[in-house]
Amino acid sequence: MKLAIYNGLILLLIPILQIRLLFKSLNDIGYRAFIPQRYAAHLTPIKRQKEQLIWFHAVSLGEVIASQGMIKSLLNKFDVVLTTTTPTGLRKAKEIYKDSVAINYAPWDLGPLIVKFLEFYQPSALLIFETEIWPSMITAAHKKQLPIFLMNGRLSDQSFNAYLRVSWFFKDILQKITFIFVQTEEHKNRFLKLGLNTSNIAVAGSVKFDAPGSQPKLLDLPKFILGASTHPGEEEIVLRAFQKMRPQHSHKLFICPRHPERSMEVLKIAKKMNFKSQLYSQLDQQEYEVCIIDSAGLLLDFYNGAELAFVGGSLVPRGGHNLIEPAVMGTPIIIGHQTFNFEEIADNFTKSNACIRVTNEQELLQGILLILNDADFATQLTANAKNLVLQNEGSTQTQVSYIIDRLGVLH
Repeated sequence: MKLAIYNGLILLLIPILQIRLLFKSLNDIGYRAFIPQRYAAHLTPIKRQKEQLIWFHAVSLGEVIASQGMIKSLLNKFDVVLTTTTPTGLRKAKEIYKDSVAINYAPWDLGPLIVKFLEFYQPSALLIFETEIWPSMITAAHKKQLPIFLMNGRLSDQSFNAYLRVSWFFKDILQKITFIFVQTEEHKNRFLKLGLNTSNIAVAGSVKFDAPGSQPKLLDLPKFILGASTHPGEEEIVLRAFQKMRPQHSHKLFICPRHPERSMEVLKIAKKMNFKSQLYSQLDQQEYEVCIIDSAGLLLDFYNGAELAFVGGSLVPRGGHNLIEPAVMGTPIIIGHQTFNFEEIADNFTKSNACIRVTNEQELLQGILLILNDADFATQLTANAKNLVLQNEGSTQTQVSYIIDRLGVLH
């Protein structure tokens, strides 16, 4: 009965969600492309080469990038169909895998659509990356007796409290999951409080500590600092700090908004503050001070080239973003204090002197100047970050080996 009510609500919401996609397509035409796939139609065909096929779900761009090491390892033993929900995720997946993986938008989480998707591909297992607990997806796979695995799982304090309020519904859904790998003990405890059995969960660390699946491109740019994955309210802080450092340093500032469709908005902010500003897609030889990165999937390249990176979503209450990528690239890291989505990782970096943590514009300016003015400090900061990464490597292999063993594939 509970699931029937949920499906009824999803059915009512789909027209609203469809209109929302059309509005989003004004900024990114990709939201309008492949719409039938959201109804489990016009799915990408796959030429079966392996005995078993895995359905792997990675919700968006960040998850597609973070899961690539895992998927590439799984491809040695399985065929893979990969679903995502955003155009940036879809484009990045196609760039990474070409034709080696069947790539689709995930269908709406409505029972009949999920069943239609399952019947088309006939997977042997469902793997969900991080925390995408979709009731109809999980229930339909469970009814078909498919093992269901949550990989690299995490549950922020905010998400935990939200799930706790509806635990009367989600407890049953969680218990349908065969096994959950989580990143930390704290995440494990949160899942257990939601009703998961202790025998169905293990701490495996984060796959984000493992080396990135793709190598960064070398950028032919002058020295620059980077504002990465920024959100509304942060660009102004970064720009004001940059303005105050200009008398001492001639670096350019590159800003990569978390959502590329905000690029024009951020460009207008920079111009309003009297910076000579351009979009990266239109970058030419004219003099500029600030450049807005208006394409997705380039962040690794810019981390690799930057003199330092402020990782956004952390000076406004968005919970922060992945700071392991800049650590792997050897880039000095500055983060804010609002890191509740990555609290344990952020705390480890802070305690290990592997990043600078700030709470406001003045502290951000001080952190930028400290890194740029003290080469020894910057070197030690990046060395500490790389050591922390090395200490936590190996999660990908742990999780992939378990899946191979559980599905009975011969090594």
